Amino acid sequence: MRREIILLGWLLAASPVWAADTPSVAVQTVALKQQMMTDTISGYGVVSPDTRSLQNISLPRAGQVLSLLVNVGQVVKKGAPLLEFGTGTEAALSYRQASVAVRFAASEVARIEQLVSEQLATQSQLAAAKKSLADARAALQAQQKMGNGRSLERVAAPFDGVVASISAAQGDRLAAGAPVLQLARAGGQRVVLGVEPEDVTRVRPGMAVSVASVFNDARRVMGRVTQVFGMVNPQTQFVDVLVEVPNGGLIAGTRVRANIQLGQQSAWVVPRSAVLRDAQGAYLFQVQAGKARRVKVHTGLEQGGMVAVSGDFNPGQPVVSLGNYELQDGMAVRGSRR
Repeated sequence: MRREIILLGWLLAASPVWAADTPSVAVQTVALKQQMMTDTISGYGVVSPDTRSLQNISLPRAGQVLSLLVNVGQVVKKGAPLLEFGTGTEAALSYRQASVAVRFAASEVARIEQLVSEQLATQSQLAAAKKSLADARAALQAQQKMGNGRSLERVAAPFDGVVASISAAQGDRLAAGAPVLQLARAGGQRVVLGVEPEDVTRVRPGMAVSVASVFNDARRVMGRVTQVFGMVNPQTQFVDVLVEVPNGGLIAGTRVRANIQLGQQSAWVVPRSAVLRDAQGAYLFQVQAGKARRVKVHTGLEQGGMVAVSGDFNPGQPVVSLGNYELQDGMAVRGSRR
């Protein structure tokens, strides 16, 4: 028995000491990659029709709005009825007077031609009568062009568009040329963005703008800056920036968030979760020979969850994106790459 104990002690003394496993942290890593990053400035605004696409619908004669057939905001097709208009009594009287003047001038020409044939009138008198007839006919054509000969007219849309505003009510009596409603041509739109005063100095006409509804970011259209205003809007406390959206795509009145694209640059990028900060600044961890190496970095533009970084990192070594909060410089790590 004693011999067995001695043999066991000798074996334990001769065997290597089993050290505890070195502690390691489970992490997830990603590769450093280069991509184009866009420097942007954000602003908020409301979509409205392009002022160059607006057209006032009016009548060239006085009369009464008998019936309004559309409402504000209604989409109309070319040829769709907008309103019914009744010609005023004075306009109708002018048309009748012009008609009577033509008939009288025509009968006067016929009378003088008869007198000329009987040598009782001169050619100059006949020429004067014919000129009076021509003048009367021109006046009648002008009356017809203004529509004074029609007692009732149904006005149709001259193009596809949206009813932007209505300035008259059913039954109103209007003077000649008074606008009844305003029609916005389908397509062209504009947005007046409010931009922070300290950012607006970087904005220039011609810059591309991505515009999306604040309620649905998937509804996105492209436009361009056409004008940068030179003072703070007293109502919003922002500086207005005019953006034209030539192809439209959003409903007028939609509240939007827009990103003005100031420029692009190529940069090394990592996920936002890979960058940590402490009293010494921003840093990340790279994996080198199974161990975490802390690297100080400077951060730049952010876009789509990615952050541009610069610093003394190795582009060929993976970067820890998850589990990095538990790491210290030189700590062993284990994990997978995504």
